[in-house]
Amino acid sequence: MDRLSLWEGAHLAAIETTFPGWRILVHNRCWWATKHSPPTPAQKAAGVLHQFARPGPLELVAALTEQLGILSRMGAA
Repeated sequence: MDRLSLWEGAHLAAIETTFPGWRILVHNRCWWATKHSPPTPAQKAAGVLHQFARPGPLELVAALTEQLGILSRMGAA
């Protein structure tokens, strides 16, 4: 895990609290999310990802929100 600034550390803590179904880390300046339980075949078909990276915390939150929306529409959030 990268050494984080105070600002980044605060974002990391907030994201981890907001999205408890995902493991969040920062590596090589990319923000990574890994779903604790791998998506089912149906979830994969709907667009749920097991792991992905984004360049910053705001982009990661947007992507996690999209993932949560997919799961919610499937009744699996």
